[in-house]
Amino acid sequence: MLQKRDLLWILAYPIYQIIGTIRHEGSHALVALLEGARVIEFVFWPSITKYGFYWGYVRITGSTDWVFLAAPYLVDLLTFTVFFCVCMWLLIRRKWIWLNLVIIGLISPLANSLYSYLGSPEPNTDVGKLLDVLPSVVVHGYFWLTLSLYILGIFLVFKLSRTARFMKTQKGETQN
Repeated sequence: MLQKRDLLWILAYPIYQIIGTIRHEGSHALVALLEGARVIEFVFWPSITKYGFYWGYVRITGSTDWVFLAAPYLVDLLTFTVFFCVCMWLLIRRKWIWLNLVIIGLISPLANSLYSYLGSPEPNTDVGKLLDVLPSVVVHGYFWLTLSLYILGIFLVFKLSRTARFMKTQKGETQN
């Protein structure tokens, strides 16, 4: 279903990265505010700090609990679920729209969660801090379950969604 020209969307990667970082850091900021903390800095572009390289970050004052750390991964699951339903069940006749929905709503949550989970041994990461405050079986179990669901969901969308089936029949009609 994907063609060589579809790979041009890779050039839009910086835009996708910023959208994903806003979602990630925005979820931290929202939970911090809901928990009574104050957001003093919200950065959604790549930065090098005294702690290393970050795609973005939120600085807060006040106290938060583990939900603040877990918020991006809970939002990843929510985002994936909504976009999975849209991409799976709605017929989207314009391939570029469908492909962007897949990238922003399905691939981006997978990439964010996988990137963060692979960095989990680092003590200065969200997942590393979650491993300090929650049982490791809960943290690892959540990521293994959601990452597996994301991979399965993406496969299903590319193989069985209404749009994928429509595009497959369109391709078959143009070749005949």
